[in-house]
Order: sequence, then C-alpha cells, then structure tokens
Amino acid sequence: MGALDRILELDTFESRYIDIGTKVYLETEEGRFSVTSIFVGMLTDEFMIITPPKGDNAIKDKLFPGRKMVVKYLYDGSIYAFQTSVIEMITTPISALVIHFPKGVQQRELRVAKRNNVVIPGRIEINKTGFDVLVNDINKNGCRFKYRDNTKKIALREGDFLRLYCRFPGVSDEIGAMACVRNVRKEQGQVFIGLEFQDMTKTFLTPLIHFLYTIKEFI
Repeated sequence: MGALDRILELDTFESRYIDIGTKVYLETEEGRFSVTSIFVGMLTDEFMIITPPKGDNAIKDKLFPGRKMVVKYLYDGSIYAFQTSVIEMITTPISALVIHFPKGVQQRELRVAKRNNVVIPGRIEINKTGFDVLVNDINKNGCRFKYRDNTKKIALREGDFLRLYCRFPGVSDEIGAMACVRNVRKEQGQVFIGLEFQDMTKTFLTPLIHFLYTIKEFI
C-alpha cells in the first residue's frame, strides 16, 4: 500500500496543529523514500517552510519543484498527515524547502494496544531505591521490563507505584514517568514486570511517540 493510499484511510481533521521545531516525515507518492525534516514556519494558505532533509544528497536532488509528497507529523499522541508538493528548494542565504500549504490535514490516532518489541536501557525508582532494568516491549499505555532475579533487589508486587526512567535512542538524557505494576512473572532466573503508565507528561510522551513512529511497527 502506497503513502497516498494510507492517507486516504485517515479521518479528515480540520485543525492544523503544528509547532515550529516539529519533526516531520516526508514520503513521496511512490513511497520510494522517507526522510525527516524540521518545520520552520508558514504563511497560512500559501506555503510552509521546512529544513532540507539530512543525509543523502541524491534524495535532496529529487525534491524538485512540483514533486508531490506526503508530510506526516506527531501531535498529542496522534498522527497528522497531508498531501503537498515542492515549490522551491532554497540554498541561499539559508537552506530551506518551501512546500505548498495543505488544502486539508488528516488525523489518525496512534494504536495503543499493540506492543512493540524493543531493547531500551531503563532504570526504576521505588521508595528511594532503584536498579537498572531492560525494557523489552512498549506502547503508549505501558511497557514490560525484565531483570535478573536477585534477592538484593526490591520485590515488586502488583499495585506498586514506581518511576521508570528510559533512555530513548537519539535522546541524550534519560526521561522518567510514573507507572503502576500490573503483573509480575518469574521465569528461568528472571523477573518480568508489566507496567501501566500514569499521568504521563509531554516530556516523556513526545520522545516515546517519536520512538514508536521511528520503528514503524504501530502502523
């Protein structure tokens, strides 16, 4: 299924929520390449400006005037997308890609039920004590992590509240969120803990959703 076909599956959404500095994902109609850029600004109903995608210059050469594409971005846990085309690639005095202002923006909620197999270094804190863990699946609602069974570690129980810290790829600092233990399982010398996130802030939610989008397993 091509990029435009996927867009047709989205529900129409009238608003165009996007902030300066938002990461956007560019796809051609044919789905031949997908790259990332940063939203810089816009003149409503006329044009939008984004940074040229980083990386292969051969891709930049394909972004010629008239080239059609799909732009996707994330806002408050939803995917927004619109169709557009290139107006001009500016190279001086700054580098920028000017695209047509979209006629409509469409929205799709991030699927929250599906777990995504990952390997994310993590750490938990509970009652001023903590230890390192390995998060091995995650979605917008919660995650599961494991650690070696060790009597020196805290015995977690269902209903316990703790703070989970994760170090997402591309994010320099670890980011924390409150969570509640929903299940505990021991197997072959390891303890597996299922968590449900509680009252996540944008500080944690935004890099989490960007990470989920990057691995492209929730679509």
